[in-house]
Amino acid sequence: MTRELLKLAFVLAIFLSNCGQTNTENRNQAKHINVNQLDTSIIAVLPVDTTLHWLFKDNKQTDLTYNDLQKIETILIKCISEYNTDMEKQFKEIKDKDPEYKDNQRNFIIDLQRYKRQYVATINSKGEKEVWVNCFCNLHTDWRKYLIIVDDGGNCYFNLKINLTTKIYFELRVNGEA
Repeated sequence: MTRELLKLAFVLAIFLSNCGQTNTENRNQAKHINVNQLDTSIIAVLPVDTTLHWLFKDNKQTDLTYNDLQKIETILIKCISEYNTDMEKQFKEIKDKDPEYKDNQRNFIIDLQRYKRQYVATINSKGEKEVWVNCFCNLHTDWRKYLIIVDDGGNCYFNLKINLTTKIYFELRVNGEA
């Protein structure tokens, strides 16, 4: 029942947040994602998986509000914008050194519109709210129920942690190619 209330609250918050507002575009690689029109259909909030000690350490599970989801989106957009800027430079350097280089720039940068997201919300040892954000672009049937953890897969899989209290991101990990 709690999940149904949370879903209803999300839908209501989306509806109310869109009333009377105009769209604004963020001028970075994720420019088409508008925090005021957050698409919760691409997000699954999952419980802490206690078997992943390395990931959650001594953190305790907590809930996310719609306001938290908006903060996550804002910080995620900033993170990916900075990442993409670095990757575009790297791609250009490679192409300048080797004009015959065949790889596509799409394999270097991340377009957030392609990704589903899994969020695991915790409270760390300092009492700060942290969220592990797990993103993937390949379809997984049980992604709303189970954490998707894969080796390789390139930039189709990445994850990071966001501290909502301090509004910083850290530990961005983008998968490599096999």
